[in-house]
Amino acid sequence: MSIVESIARILDMKYHKENPLVCFITNHVTELDLVDACLSIGGSPVLTDEISETHEMVEYAKVDAVMINTGTINREYLDIMVNTGKQANAYKVPVILDPAAISASSFRLNAFQRILNEVDIDIIKGNLGEIKSILGYEAKSKGIDSFEEENDAEKYCIELAEKRKCITVMTGKEDIITDGKRIVKIQNGNPRLKLICGAGSTIGSLISVFAGYSKDYFLSSVLGVAMMGIAGEIAEDRLKKGEGNRTFKQYLHDAISLMTSEDIVKYARITEI
Repeated sequence: MSIVESIARILDMKYHKENPLVCFITNHVTELDLVDACLSIGGSPVLTDEISETHEMVEYAKVDAVMINTGTINREYLDIMVNTGKQANAYKVPVILDPAAISASSFRLNAFQRILNEVDIDIIKGNLGEIKSILGYEAKSKGIDSFEEENDAEKYCIELAEKRKCITVMTGKEDIITDGKRIVKIQNGNPRLKLICGAGSTIGSLISVFAGYSKDYFLSSVLGVAMMGIAGEIAEDRLKKGEGNRTFKQYLHDAISLMTSEDIVKYARITEI
């Protein structure tokens, strides 16, 4: 079975399995985008910003995945992220981490290192600048945007996967997903995705839901990234004269909610390395 056929089967699980419950501890800018995407592919979202409920959220609510996004972070929110991540580890719930804009300040970098030191992360998703920052390299970043040349991106992704024993998901002109052994590159996508708020964060939401469906977190990550790329292409094709980024974003979420396994097989452009 090809990798495209394998990820298409995961998408079909939404018709046959109970809805995965995903706990989001995420930035407050794109919360609605993440929740909408989660619901669109059969997930059930729950959000928390109260540290006293983290244990109950993981144990009693029986969440299937925890998504942490550091885009808006303070000391109290950091404690919540770490506490929830530890609870998820205790109950073998996958933790997906999006290090949004971690190189913007020393506080963010230190906060992220604390998360890595105290929580076992299953999937790390970021751009090349964020991935290099995690590894301690100098990175060319501005806020959430990376200005890195991606010629050597593969080696940094592999290094992070091997060092942290996780799945590394790098989004860029060409997306890369690796567990240190398996490596794929995805060529789907559209430049307009960089012009709307929340596209990168939404990928994290998709991956989290699919990680709730399937314990193969590598394939779950490949599906989440490919789905966003395909949705971006479909949304761009729908645009008419006079329609811009706001309409594109609406079409993007429509495409996510309507996507089928047949669409994945037909449109995914994935290269196994």
